[in-house]
Amino acid sequence: MQELEDIALLRQYADDGSEEAFATLVTRHVNKVYSVALRHTGNPHEAEEITQAVFVILARKSRHLGRRVILAGWLYQTARLTALTFIRSAIRRAHREQEAHMQSILNETESDVWRQIAPLLDTAMAGLNETDRHAVVLRFFDGKSMMEIAAALGANETAARKRIGRALDKLQKYFSIRGVHSTTDTIAQAITTNSVQAAPALLAQSATAAALAKGAAAGSSILALAKATMLGMKTKVIIATVATAVIVAGITTWLAGFHFFQPPKAAPDFAAAGVRFPIQLANAASKRDKNDPLFEIGLDPDTLRTTNSDPAIHIKGPLPPPPDLPPNFSDAALQKAGESSSAPYVITNGSPLLGQHVRITGWLKSSKVQNWAAAYFCIYDPGNNRFMRVDTMDDRDDRPILHGTTDWRQIEFITDIPGEPCVIFVGPDLYGPGELWGDDFEINLAPADTPITDDRRWRHTSAEPDTYSQTTDFQTRHGSHETVCLAYTGKGAAPSGSWEWWGQKLRDTDVDQYAGHTLQWTGWVKLENVSNRLQPTIRPFNFNPINGSTSIGAKDKLAGGNNSLKGTRDWIQFTVTCEIPDGVNHIDTAFIFYGSGKVWIDMDSLKLKIVK
Repeated sequence: MQELEDIALLRQYADDGSEEAFATLVTRHVNKVYSVALRHTGNPHEAEEITQAVFVILARKSRHLGRRVILAGWLYQTARLTALTFIRSAIRRAHREQEAHMQSILNETESDVWRQIAPLLDTAMAGLNETDRHAVVLRFFDGKSMMEIAAALGANETAARKRIGRALDKLQKYFSIRGVHSTTDTIAQAITTNSVQAAPALLAQSATAAALAKGAAAGSSILALAKATMLGMKTKVIIATVATAVIVAGITTWLAGFHFFQPPKAAPDFAAAGVRFPIQLANAASKRDKNDPLFEIGLDPDTLRTTNSDPAIHIKGPLPPPPDLPPNFSDAALQKAGESSSAPYVITNGSPLLGQHVRITGWLKSSKVQNWAAAYFCIYDPGNNRFMRVDTMDDRDDRPILHGTTDWRQIEFITDIPGEPCVIFVGPDLYGPGELWGDDFEINLAPADTPITDDRRWRHTSAEPDTYSQTTDFQTRHGSHETVCLAYTGKGAAPSGSWEWWGQKLRDTDVDQYAGHTLQWTGWVKLENVSNRLQPTIRPFNFNPINGSTSIGAKDKLAGGNNSLKGTRDWIQFTVTCEIPDGVNHIDTAFIFYGSGKVWIDMDSLKLKIVK
């Protein structure tokens, strides 16, 4: 079988220095590597440089690749990462961006489908877990039989066939969201027929020469590219979405600087679909979200933001408890009770708004708010009964919320609308005693490079605003990595119950790829005088459609116990595992910092992977 031969050849080169064995590997895989590079750059010369760099990397890392590595999949992934590194450098030099879109056409022939999925394929592949990606590469790139794939994966043929079927379903969903509608059979045939094309005749020879000389025979640009890619491969990141969004603070910025080479897409015809911007959500359409008897919600005809404004949305509470209030509803609960009001906007199948990057704005005014007030939005998927995007402005230190009495101020959210039919809810949100008014909530398109504000990004919140800080620390490093520092900034010792949450939520297709598996989260942290503890967590949440509440769907396990990270510790690696049940709404990956002291996190070391 070829995969076993690949490993034998790699060992011959790594252990015995067999140049013939390495040349055989290059010849065997050069077409695949070149094809991946060409899809990314669209330039044959640049694709050749990337191909040579990939095999330089293989030569340098050959001694460190395990005996069970699936080389076809490893080379595919390395080619993709090297191409991304090349594009990043090219765009930094040229200071230009190109948008990544495809035109949606129904009922394509196989060649038509390939023209549409080719620019999206490698990004979609990056969203598969490693085993699924290996299976797809072996089957459709290398043309392996089910028996050979099963042997490579250490599974039986039935399991291998099911894995490939599930992977194709995920690819089909990814393409469909982006307007490419086709069957899994057509997609499979298109990939089989077109994904690997012949590399230039002398490329295998030149790539072999460059690699065997460890890059010395290659040009300086190829050697630099290989080094940059290997540095990136050492940086462990969380691969979270089928759009290969790298959800780590330091790496998100890294990827945000470029877009893939892809053909332009005609602007959606919003007018023909009856969509007019701004999309205004009438105050009168805003309704109570919960049936909390402690809050009064409605329109206030005496409060107009401008002379042309409609009566403002009004929330007041908590009101005096009604006679039938449950006896266990304490005074403390009265102070922390919350209520919101929202207007819905329904996005149907085929809407040009699907997949768009949008800005949601509105206006708030408060009076005598004792706890806090804000606005919120959520995007709900009724088909799967889950929230896909949420932003409650609870990253309080980043976007100050309302306390006391304030005049009208505008708030803003940035998010992207999923590719499936959904409902957007937007409105004001009051917690504790006081009054809150809202006005003129609306939806507009946002520039593609505007960062999202919803809870899929890394964010922090705490029990009390302004008691913890979160900063990038360029002085305290872990190896070559800058770090994020979480610090208690209150006076004296932290009172009981003090905490900060620093994390992000995985939603939508991020959750789909992890459901039914055991996840492992690892990374490196450093502690200084932590009075209570630092707790890294993986928390899957279930959603109850009856009362709108969420609950933790499974408990995670921190190696060493929940109290193992406290006091003063030099750099230490943590490991958290959790079995993710099916049907979860979202998954938190976060650090909860209890008490006082300081914590440093090497964000570039964080890695989330499926282990079972």
